Formats: sequence, C-alpha cells, structure tokens
Amino acid sequence: MNEFFSALDERDRTRLRLLGLFFLLAFFVLIFFSFGQRRGYRLLAQRLESREKTAAAEKLKQAEAEVKWAQWQKAYRDIKDLKDKYFYHEGEEASELRLDLQKVFSAAGITSRSYRYNYANLEKERIKRINVTFTFTGTYPILKRFLQTLEQFPKFLLLEKIDFLKIGGDGTMLELKIVLAAYYANF
Repeated sequence: MNEFFSALDERDRTRLRLLGLFFLLAFFVLIFFSFGQRRGYRLLAQRLESREKTAAAEKLKQAEAEVKWAQWQKAYRDIKDLKDKYFYHEGEEASELRLDLQKVFSAAGITSRSYRYNYANLEKERIKRINVTFTFTGTYPILKRFLQTLEQFPKFLLLEKIDFLKIGGDGTMLELKIVLAAYYANF
C-alpha cells in the first residue's frame, strides 16, 4: 500500500488527505446528528409513554365515573320503584289506603265498622304518615292471621300500636284498639 502512496505526487496526496479529512468530518457530523436524533427520539418516546400513562389513568377515572353514574341511575330507578310500589301516592293516599285495608281485612277474615284517620307530618322528611285507628273484636287466631297478612302486605302499612281494651273471661275473645301507620311520599 505504501507503493501506492509513493506513486502519488504531492498534489494527489493533499487531495487524498483533504478527502480523508472531509470523510472524517462527515462521519463526525453524521454521528453528532444521529446522537441528537436518538436523544430526540428518546425524549419523544418518554413523552409518549408519560402521555399514554396519563391517558390510561384518565380512562380508568372515566370508567370509574361511568360505574358510579350507573350506580346513581340504578339508585334513582330504585327510589322511583320504591315510591311507585311501596308508598301511597300523595293526593290519592286515602282512597288507596281504604282499598288496601279492605284487602287486608278480607284476607285476614275480619270486619271493622269504623276507622279514624289521623294525618301526621314527619318533620324534616319528605314522607308523610296516616294513622288509621280501629277497634278489633275477635279471637287470638284471627288476630294472628291479621298480623301475618299485615306483615306480608307489600306496601308500607305497618302496625303502630295495639291497646288491649277487653279480654274475655276464658281468654278467647279480645277487644283491641289497633293503630296502623301508612306512609306516602311527598317527593
């Protein structure tokens, strides 16, 4: 290879040196820019990774929010269902209550001649109550059947109070003052 360089004159050697220097300079420029590009690529990849993490966290939050929203919607439906099925409706509460009392009394096999209604307003609540007072005369098995019928009744018609007025000498006949509470929604 030395023979090749010795065969060249000084002008060709200078050109070769310049060409080698240019080649080295181009190589260093290429390396410098490729490192810069690689560094830029790493920075962009890190930004992309952090944004993907943020997007995944936001997606998780959104999914949680959708679950909570669905739970709230279910709660609203449950409240509406509760109001429609189990509470008496405001404005129609007296007629609905009378019909339900007839159903309960006929299912239990008792009759009552007079009812006394008393409206009660529960403070700080949107639920109102009607107390129905009547006198029950009958035997203990009939009373037991009445209480079972009342307990199985789907609406909010609850036993509020029982007062024993008279008990027969042999304990078979009872005369009771019974107070039932019916609830109706004001919302």
